[in-house]
Amino acid sequence: MRPISFLAFFVVCIAIPSAQAAEPAARRLLVISAPGPEHPDYREQAAMLLPAWRGLLERDFVVETRFGATAFSVVLIGKDGGEKLRQSTPLAPAELFAIVDAMPMRQAEIKRRPPPGKPPAISPP
Repeated sequence: MRPISFLAFFVVCIAIPSAQAAEPAARRLLVISAPGPEHPDYREQAAMLLPAWRGLLERDFVVETRFGATAFSVVLIGKDGGEKLRQSTPLAPAELFAIVDAMPMRQAEIKRRPPPGKPPAISPP
């Protein structure tokens, strides 16, 4: 029962923000495909991503899981809709974040973000 609850928690924590997205291009997409939830690479990927949920949210990620694939894969789709990375082994969050943080769109997001502890500026009407 524990593996099922772990997987359900992973899906709920990461998938809820996708319902809040105003448009698909407003988010980055990480597609995890596996034969099933018991696949060792899927379980490893889920175990690595779950503690990194804050970093995923900060970078506007939606994580989509697709079961029924013939093999495990991870695909990163950028906000522009283009495929940025595809691999057949689990992807460490540090590697994922390094790839995204090097993208020009992410660099612009970082520059627009207010410094820690400072509330965002409110524009006049």
